[in-house]
Amino acid sequence: MKLAVVAEDLLQQHRLRSAMEDFGCEVVCFNPAVLREQGLDQQVSAWLVDLREDDTLLDAFFEIEQPVLLGFEAAPTKQHKDYPKWEKRLYGKLKQLIGTDLIHEKNAASLNLIEKMATAKPALSLPQNININPGAKAKYIWTLGSSLGGPEAVKEFLDALPDGLPVAFVYGQHIDAQFVPVLARVLARHSHFKLMVASDGMSLHNGEVLIVPAEREVTFMAGQVKICDHEWPGPYGPSVDQLILNMQRAYQNSGVILFSGMGNDGAVAVQSLNKKERTEPTQIWAQSSESCASSAMPDSSRETGAVNFSGTPRELAEHLVTYIQTQEQNIHRVQDKSIGNKGDTTCSK
Repeated sequence: MKLAVVAEDLLQQHRLRSAMEDFGCEVVCFNPAVLREQGLDQQVSAWLVDLREDDTLLDAFFEIEQPVLLGFEAAPTKQHKDYPKWEKRLYGKLKQLIGTDLIHEKNAASLNLIEKMATAKPALSLPQNININPGAKAKYIWTLGSSLGGPEAVKEFLDALPDGLPVAFVYGQHIDAQFVPVLARVLARHSHFKLMVASDGMSLHNGEVLIVPAEREVTFMAGQVKICDHEWPGPYGPSVDQLILNMQRAYQNSGVILFSGMGNDGAVAVQSLNKKERTEPTQIWAQSSESCASSAMPDSSRETGAVNFSGTPRELAEHLVTYIQTQEQNIHRVQDKSIGNKGDTTCSK
């Protein structure tokens, strides 16, 4: 998808270009003065035009065949808290204009490659202090989110996790609805985890990964999956932002890991997680930029300041094993102390 950006404000022009490149588009920028001389006969798929209402060049855009998107809010800096919302609205308008979901198109094409992937390294070892309790109600619950390049990264992450780790995942991947079952199948190869497409009434158990449907929102009520009658809010299907918020309402101690992807889905939600009163900060991790096929999605969450660990997919797996090991040690320590206090009696006369 080749887009043309036209804006008199060079800073606005730069930020529009940067946002569209985050979605995998090729972008060319034009100065309005140059277009007045050269005309609009350019080989592009669509135009993003931000000019004054009285600019005479605007009339010419109503006469061309390519789609034209007009009228933009002033773009905030990438570090501003409102940037993720601005970029998400921009993508929604572009998706509606061209009638194509750029993210879904690219993600579906990668599944055939993943199916041929071989496991490069053996899975990690399960620490001795962690009790193996497969199939039991999940003790630790994490939300996974990704877009372009995400399936490869998530597969590497899951393949590295040891058998018996007491954790369950709920996974949101930007992809067409028809490919969700295929995604579950390809990720299950070489993994100790059971991959399933989420359906009404399911609950979370150790050793399971529930992949949420792309076309309808998923919530959790009384520990069970509820598939809503409506679509996910916003331009993404599924919405990782909404999935994170829904999971946090149901499981307040659940963690978040964001993998490779275009766009900034997840960045709005993670900003809000640690604003609430919590005994300890929510664990929000992201794949390292250099290990991503597209780093826009994890980078946008990092730019909010909410991410507290970054690493390659295998490093994220190692960190999760260490995290759960530490949590289990703390639980055992408290239990041992409680037993010790009960047995500590003194005699008095």
